[in-house]
Amino acid sequence: MYGLVNNGVRTYVIENHGKACWSAICAKAGVDEQEFETMTAYDDAVTNAMVGALSETLGLTVETALEVFGRYWVGFAQSTAIGKLIDMSGDTFWDRLRGLDDMHERIQNTMPELDPPGFDLEDMPDGSRRLHYHSSRNGLAPMVVGLLHGLAEECGLEVRIDHLVAKADGADHDVFGLSVMTSEAAA
Repeated sequence: MYGLVNNGVRTYVIENHGKACWSAICAKAGVDEQEFETMTAYDDAVTNAMVGALSETLGLTVETALEVFGRYWVGFAQSTAIGKLIDMSGDTFWDRLRGLDDMHERIQNTMPELDPPGFDLEDMPDGSRRLHYHSSRNGLAPMVVGLLHGLAEECGLEVRIDHLVAKADGADHDVFGLSVMTSEAAA
């Protein structure tokens, strides 16, 4: 993963738990760097070790730690150049979901080693939607759940998310059922 993600973890911990907690997480994860170069690609093992140390330090499951971070990531990303790319996707929650692949494609222009996920939004006859999440990485579905909640909150919505198909159970990708719990003016 790129240093931008690792810096997001760092910022989350420092903002919510303090610098001493961040130092403890780095020590537990065996990570020498207290800060990361945003545009540098790091081995996924570094990020995974930090998330493991974060979950252990805070007494959370890895899944819960990823979900909490995913929700946080949306606001963090808004404070970076990625925020402008998110905003370019549109004003509604659904437009932003539909624009995720385009956003990642634009990011890949400046981060050539990026291995982005893929997202396909499927409209269902009952008015709900399904989000198909494709990734070469395993275990990040909880982060996607957090991201979805964060994006919905940013748009003034509450969303119900059902994990219908899990890559962790042997499927080739994850599928989430999405239903908005509050009305959205421009669907």
